[in-house]
Amino acid sequence: MKRLSILVMATFCLGLPVTSAAVDIDIDKVLVRDMPREKMVEKFGRIPGGEIRAADLVDLAGYHFTGDTLRMLAILVEWENRLGTYSQQTMDSMIFSHNAWSTGSVADYIDEVSYGQVAMEGDVIDWYDAGRYTRNWGSGDFIALLYALDPVIDYSQYDGDGDGNVDAVCFIRSGNGEEDSGDPDDIWSYAMSWPGYGWGPFDGVMVTHWNTSPETRPLRNPENPTEFTGEDTLNVIRVFCHELSHSLGLPDLYDYDAKLDTVTYFTPNDYNDHPFVDWCLMGYGGYGIMSLKSKIPSHLCGWNKMQMEWIEPISLSGVYDDLVLYNIESTNDSSLYRIWITPSEGEYFLLEYRNPNSTGKFDKVDSDFSCYFWPDLTYGGDPLDRGLLISHVHDSLIDPLDDYRMNDGTPVFPHYAVYVKDAGYDPARDLTYNPEGRLTDSAQWWYPYETRRGALFSDDVGGQNEFGPNTVPNSDGHFGPTGIYVRVDSIVGDKMYIHVNTEGSVPCCQNRGDADGSGQVDILDIDFLVDYLYRGGDAPACEDEANVDASPQFDILDIDYFIDWLYRDGPPPVPCP
Repeated sequence: MKRLSILVMATFCLGLPVTSAAVDIDIDKVLVRDMPREKMVEKFGRIPGGEIRAADLVDLAGYHFTGDTLRMLAILVEWENRLGTYSQQTMDSMIFSHNAWSTGSVADYIDEVSYGQVAMEGDVIDWYDAGRYTRNWGSGDFIALLYALDPVIDYSQYDGDGDGNVDAVCFIRSGNGEEDSGDPDDIWSYAMSWPGYGWGPFDGVMVTHWNTSPETRPLRNPENPTEFTGEDTLNVIRVFCHELSHSLGLPDLYDYDAKLDTVTYFTPNDYNDHPFVDWCLMGYGGYGIMSLKSKIPSHLCGWNKMQMEWIEPISLSGVYDDLVLYNIESTNDSSLYRIWITPSEGEYFLLEYRNPNSTGKFDKVDSDFSCYFWPDLTYGGDPLDRGLLISHVHDSLIDPLDDYRMNDGTPVFPHYAVYVKDAGYDPARDLTYNPEGRLTDSAQWWYPYETRRGALFSDDVGGQNEFGPNTVPNSDGHFGPTGIYVRVDSIVGDKMYIHVNTEGSVPCCQNRGDADGSGQVDILDIDFLVDYLYRGGDAPACEDEANVDASPQFDILDIDYFIDWLYRDGPPPVPCP
């Protein structure tokens, strides 16, 4: 690797800028992730990426890092009026060390979520003085640093998979990120890609994507988390891991619609219900936005790991008793099951056991939303729930030409492409169903800010261990009922024991008494039953719906029962199961 010359090193140490002019970029040919749309318009004048070639978007959507050694170049960037706080050694340790931090490093994270299949290496370039900081400092300026540092960096050393492109570049900028501080003078953390092209060449390789994350984060007042203390501290690695995952080829799994509108977080069934929240690093809570982000990141979800080919799901078909599902944090063996729904559409359920008590370093603590709901929510993250996480996937819905918004849901798409089946969400229940009858840290029912504390199926919570045709939520597919039934029977350490039936009959009974299938129960249903029993008429499409007294068989007594209900004040038809 090239080494910094004595002159350049002296320049860095003296805090003098290495001259670099901003590089003009064609904003219509690049893709920007994580920056809210309104912030993109504010920064770039429009939404980037409008002229990217379709073939390049398809290639980008299909790209995933496949090497076993990930080489990352991290560049510390400060300004004369915005100096860095922490040393190059501290930042290098936070990113590349192993087993040195109780909260884990970025390299520790990549090692764990890839099950040791990817080793992360690299360098942190000491603080680069980029001149004077203004709120207009932007993408062209970051890219200019790549060219300015070309004489002293051997970029070819950062192509771990040998594809001709640098694996990952991260600009670690001094100060806070706007996503944490809310200060428009700070830079929002984001990732940028130039599909099909890239910047360079540098030492024979190109830089096709890069990202930027902040060095520090502002501290909240534990006595009143709605307020900042005025002090900053070293950032946590959650945002670094999220942005790096974009370089690996993973898309965001949160809904870009109205990203900054906090009302969407507690408005049921609106256009922005954040399909993963903090159950996945690539979800909204996993990214750490709009919360006091946990020092310990969430894992990537099973769908992400499947895309990276770090885990191969086991497809289930039939009936299984006492099926063992291992926690996905520490093993990729029998820890991700797939139940197909509509194979031609790429529709299926994924089952994974999330265990905060696993031997892994990560996936331990919830995001903290006390800055929005204090004092109802106490300051500090709560331990992550344990249990079965069920994801509903519809792969064919993902449009490679609109990959960065693949999980926007309505109104862009008819539904989310990948989302959690939230065991803790029942539209018929509100905050009064919570243990304390109001919003608290232990809330299971409609937990505002959708941290989905109750999203897991578990025998730890009464009535929350079953997923099937008649549960809430149910196991219906996007094209109709599936009859799929899953039950969590017990959890013992790193093992979950579940019952799975993928072949259960789909119950036809939806509205007992609707014998003619008209959608309503009335006198015409009695005529229909009489015709069937005594005049050779058509049989009910669903005999259970004709069996209004829910007896072992459908007969004349059901007609008597029906007449008693309609005309003699008798009991109504027995509800469907």
